[in-house]
Amino acid sequence: MTQFSRRAILATGAAAFATSFLPGRARASDVRLTVSSIWGADKPFQKVVDAFNAKGLGVQVENRFDGDYEAATAKALAGIAAGKAPDLMVTGWKFGYFARRTLGARDLRQIDEARAAAIMENFRPSLVPLVTIDQALIGLPWAMSTPITFINSQLWAEAGLSPDLPENPDTDWLYDAGRKLDAALKGHATYRSALALSNNEWTSQSFIQNAGGFIIDPEGRLALESDAARAGMEAFCAPAHEGLWLPVSGKEQDAAFEAGALAICTTSSTRAVSFPQGPAKAITAKFPGLAGHARNMNSGGNFLAVYTQEAERAQAALSFLEFCASKEGQMIWSEVGYLNTSTHEIPLINAFMAPAEAQLQDGLSAETIWPGKRGLEGQGIWRNWVTRMLTKEVSVAEGLKQASAELALVLAD
Repeated sequence: MTQFSRRAILATGAAAFATSFLPGRARASDVRLTVSSIWGADKPFQKVVDAFNAKGLGVQVENRFDGDYEAATAKALAGIAAGKAPDLMVTGWKFGYFARRTLGARDLRQIDEARAAAIMENFRPSLVPLVTIDQALIGLPWAMSTPITFINSQLWAEAGLSPDLPENPDTDWLYDAGRKLDAALKGHATYRSALALSNNEWTSQSFIQNAGGFIIDPEGRLALESDAARAGMEAFCAPAHEGLWLPVSGKEQDAAFEAGALAICTTSSTRAVSFPQGPAKAITAKFPGLAGHARNMNSGGNFLAVYTQEAERAQAALSFLEFCASKEGQMIWSEVGYLNTSTHEIPLINAFMAPAEAQLQDGLSAETIWPGKRGLEGQGIWRNWVTRMLTKEVSVAEGLKQASAELALVLAD
């Protein structure tokens, strides 16, 4: 890592300089940066910040918890308008275009090309495109998850299903298992629903991509009205329409699975930290593909970007990113349960993460990156239409048509 010192310190002379750089001590002369994040002081990200601050490099970082991705992004937008942008921010993949075009996320290479190149050597080359927007390198591929399948092992055994799970499950296998679970577990003390595929914009994207389609294609065009998108959404909605899945919010879904009310749940691989430890005693498998189609799984998570426009502060921000990219920083960060995006040898947090790691090795696309100045609204619009299709308020074909029309108006700005 590069040691950072302010010009003001240098002007005070050698003796003062030597005194001020005692390791692990915050000084009034330190550059003090704010990183807007989605994690509070009780999470591993705070440990990363604390370990960096203890280095005594002339830079001190404050981790400011700003809520979820949407709340943090909205707060950053308001702060920028008021001339108070965060120095760095944990930004969801889905807001990549919005971060660059509207919030002004910095191209790390324009801050310092050599330092940026050295930082990125710590990450898997296949992930660099995920943090490259409009030819600008806008951050570190910091946190990466992917949806996988969690199975309540106790309900699975009670229904008499085989403990041997397929290496690459598909929806035919999963939905057949759901039907058998539903038939066997009626009247069970806790059982409520065979399946929960996560009522959100993320896992619906997985189904569309696994059918060979896109929400937004590689050229940046809406592609919801394609035959492949319709096939993917029809497969996604099928168990809800059949009565095997009762769509609820994410928090309700997770609580239900942990309480033993759900037999199968597809959700973020980060749940591998907690789900297997609860009453469900979860076992894990890859996310279901669609028979006859190549798997094309998406990731979730975030990148760590620099937003300050001040040259000196931007250089200081790179010092923090250097630590985040180092093996020491990555080892601390690995406690949270995200996939290892770095080139460092870091063991999986537990064996339940193995299907997620296998999906990473297979190759992951980004979650939908919403373009346009109003891209922040795109996710909410799509999520709303996903719910309406799941609950049969509209047909899949009509829902995709209307979602596409509404999104086209918002994303055109």
